[in-house]
Amino acid sequence: MTDNNFIRNHNPEGKTLYGFDVTVHPEYRGQGLGRLLYGARRQVCQTHQLKNIMFGGRIPHFHKYADRLSVSEYIERVSEGKIYDPVLTFQLRNGFTVRAILENYLPDDEESLAYATLMEWINH
Repeated sequence: MTDNNFIRNHNPEGKTLYGFDVTVHPEYRGQGLGRLLYGARRQVCQTHQLKNIMFGGRIPHFHKYADRLSVSEYIERVSEGKIYDPVLTFQLRNGFTVRAILENYLPDDEESLAYATLMEWINH
């Protein structure tokens, strides 16, 4: 999706904003900075009259449940608020929805067991 992390495949006529990566330094978490960054993404989408925002999102707590839940069951339980996942829960609370499960998204991601979610926010 990101041209091997270089984003050389940008299409200026495209209608989807691809969210590459958002990270807040641990010392500054809990101050609403992530929410502000996601809000800025939505503003870019609205300003440029794009259709949506999409990205792949890690599910770092999946490894804690993988012995008793499939990845789809895990995502469903997080979506229902029955399980907390620091990434997926945050994304859902910021108006994104799960569109698909991505296998082998980041092969070295041991916490997510290489799974991710394809997340989408639709610009209304």
